[in-house]
Amino acid sequence: MSHQPFPHANDEEEPPKLEPIISAMKCEQTGHIMEAILLYEESIYKLNQMSEAEPNKKHLCGKYIKVYETRAKQLREQVKSHLQSSRVLDHISIERDSRGKSYQRLFGAYLDDNVKEAHINEPHLTDQNHIRNLLNFLEVLVKNCRYLKYIRLTTRPDPVMPKNQQLILEQIRSDLATGNIQLHYQMDDTLHDRKIVLSSGVVIKIGRGLHYFEASDNSHTLGLCDFDFRKCQATEVDIWKCRAFAKKPKNPGEPQNDVDEASAEAEPNGYSSD
Repeated sequence: MSHQPFPHANDEEEPPKLEPIISAMKCEQTGHIMEAILLYEESIYKLNQMSEAEPNKKHLCGKYIKVYETRAKQLREQVKSHLQSSRVLDHISIERDSRGKSYQRLFGAYLDDNVKEAHINEPHLTDQNHIRNLLNFLEVLVKNCRYLKYIRLTTRPDPVMPKNQQLILEQIRSDLATGNIQLHYQMDDTLHDRKIVLSSGVVIKIGRGLHYFEASDNSHTLGLCDFDFRKCQATEVDIWKCRAFAKKPKNPGEPQNDVDEASAEAEPNGYSSD
């Protein structure tokens, strides 16, 4: 399959060769719409940088910037229309000091083979308890979603130890890559909303984000591995459902338009035991 920028495939000028552009079109062609939007936006940012650094490419970059801005806008409108048709699936009130509210217990029913990408907005990932919560949620997500291939994590930068935060996220990214799952993370100083958006159309909003468990510095207590044993802080959870943002994975026996791409998409991630 060719990943040349489709709107200008016949132009004599060679298109800018940026990895996010190729990845964005691949994501769109394989049904990973949410990830495609962010990659198009990243491409636009890098094309603007290229235009400033290399004035002789300003006209060429400007032409492609307009193309990708238009495409990203179209995809955002598509996602917006899906969200507008959403309905409430469940509302959960978590009481202070309650137990039995692990990620698996609360969200496991919504994590299945239809989830191909997940977007996690979690503003606070700065201390050890935050990272433990993130890792446990990722374990639940990956274990339940056999066809998961993309995770986009957005958080605030650590104002005290930004390099340490980046090192930890890089380690998580590298580990997920061994299971054929791509993690992209980005920093947003203004991030406030806490939500998890799944490509199956499920949107999870938690008042406290992933961190509704009481923090503990004692590693010799129940709940270190099984979060059902952990005490919770009071919070509210809303789970919504809208139209899916991504195509459902095809069965290997179904006819495919593009054998290589479709076969890769039909394969479970590297963590699946099937």
